[in-house]
Amino acid sequence: MTVSPAWHVRVEHEGAVTASGFLVGPGSVLTCAHVVHGIDHAMVSFPGAPGLAPVPARVTARGGWAGSPTDPGDVAVLSLDRPARVAPAVFAVLEQPLDRPPPRLVSYGFPEGYAEEGVQSELRPTSHQLIMNEWNQLEFWKGYGQEPSHGFSGSAAMLADSGAVVGMVSSYDPVGRSGRMIPSQVIARHLPALADLVPTPGYPAEEKRWLRELVSRMGATSSSVDRLLRAAAGTLGVDPPADSPAGLWQGVWYLLTETRPEPGRLPLAELTVRLADMTADRDLRHELRSWSREHRARNAHTSAPVAAPPRRADPPAPLPWAPILVELRRSGADRHLVNAEVSAYRDGSRLLVGAGRFGTGDVRPWVLDRIDEAFDELDGGRPLIAFSLPRDWLNRPVEQWTRSKAKEPPLGCSVPVVVMDHERRSKGRLRFQLKRMWEELDRQEGSALHRIGCGSTHRAPQLSVLLQEVHGPVGFTRPPRAGRDRELHGAALNAPAPIVLWPRTGCPPGGPCAGGCAGAAVLDQLATLISRLPPVELPELVFELRRAAFVHQGTTPHWAAELSLVWDDPRRFPEVRPLNRSPVG
Repeated sequence: MTVSPAWHVRVEHEGAVTASGFLVGPGSVLTCAHVVHGIDHAMVSFPGAPGLAPVPARVTARGGWAGSPTDPGDVAVLSLDRPARVAPAVFAVLEQPLDRPPPRLVSYGFPEGYAEEGVQSELRPTSHQLIMNEWNQLEFWKGYGQEPSHGFSGSAAMLADSGAVVGMVSSYDPVGRSGRMIPSQVIARHLPALADLVPTPGYPAEEKRWLRELVSRMGATSSSVDRLLRAAAGTLGVDPPADSPAGLWQGVWYLLTETRPEPGRLPLAELTVRLADMTADRDLRHELRSWSREHRARNAHTSAPVAAPPRRADPPAPLPWAPILVELRRSGADRHLVNAEVSAYRDGSRLLVGAGRFGTGDVRPWVLDRIDEAFDELDGGRPLIAFSLPRDWLNRPVEQWTRSKAKEPPLGCSVPVVVMDHERRSKGRLRFQLKRMWEELDRQEGSALHRIGCGSTHRAPQLSVLLQEVHGPVGFTRPPRAGRDRELHGAALNAPAPIVLWPRTGCPPGGPCAGGCAGAAVLDQLATLISRLPPVELPELVFELRRAAFVHQGTTPHWAAELSLVWDDPRRFPEVRPLNRSPVG
């Protein structure tokens, strides 16, 4: 294939040839920062297009190069005073430099004796590894012809067979017969505007352009980029870069170039959600969430087979649950701070909706706002909100959360709400046992209630062993407020019981009831209602009971008021699987 060199340029200053460059847009030329060091204006000529007159240009971007040969960011952009009527260079990524034969690279420079017309030199990359995370090493390997020298700085290193640019020559040592090339993905790291031109498999140019514009509007972040990358991508198996990114864009570009999007493993979707929680700009927050949502939708994949429609004589089967997970944990930094995350599950994959650290008075409105946004991520099914809480927070009435009691009903009257023990979710043995429990529960047509009354004399370890043989809901007559009651509730969670119910209005702490046990009366009512109900449907029943209790207008509270439900099916909340490769290079 014959490649036109029209987009190669000669950079001049005050009548003298400075070095090379190449056109990357109608009005933009890329060259080395050291080529235009100390000057703000230059003259650009197109030897491959003799009909074009030289064009004045000004330096509009520099990559941070500070003057030393080992400084990173030796890139600069010249903006032409008028657009050039020449097609710009096309970028590629150098994928396999160790192929046999190795890929031939051609550069076009203007050394002494060839300042007018220029000359070509053939090079090859030594390896794909970067030197100081900045350069590929180049070798002059032909043995004859023009060797790179002064005047080649800023020249494009292009693949000989296609003419696509894989980097820019920045230096050459004639003694060692080796040089340096700044690869295209490193150029875009220093000059974000070029990211739209550099191929990043899995991330279309328009998607990158939108993301780049959003990142530029973020400005400085209060959190370090390293910490953001670990929080957003570490759970997906992506290691942060060896060198701390100099800014937010460099962290984003690292994920663009070092990961491939896969269903359920989208680190940039996680990162943009976290960035949305960090900005006070409502429009920017909305656009970041929109980018994340569209990125997820484009990479969505459903592998589950389509179920056959039910027979006409059969009643319609209940829709599957569409879970939303709210995780609340102590921050560890301050006893009044809470770490919060809200996620939606779709096709077995967790989609982060929001994450942050808040004071105890601020977490409720934030969580309710994120739950509203999580509904945009659901794709059919019945919504189910699960709060994963520290064990001693399980008695908190999260189903009663509302922004304003006078203006809207509580959360638990709008959608089924359950709680889960965060400690149990982190233990592989207990999660394994829970899955086995649910395999048994799925075969049951009813839910026989096992009661733990006020007069229970079992010690917590004994109760935990006994409950291992109970395949069904466990009901307590007392809430976990006092020490012994907390121990017994903990025993049920350690058993592990997949379903635990109790009335928060149950018997007060103390010894056995003298008579008329309030908690036992609630369990009697529950036992009758759930006896013919499959365990998987208990969240729906409790939801209906909470609605009935909320609209109840009798002189005494409804018997199901203040009802807590632990309902923990690990199959509905699978763990995030790590990426199977990173970095891709």
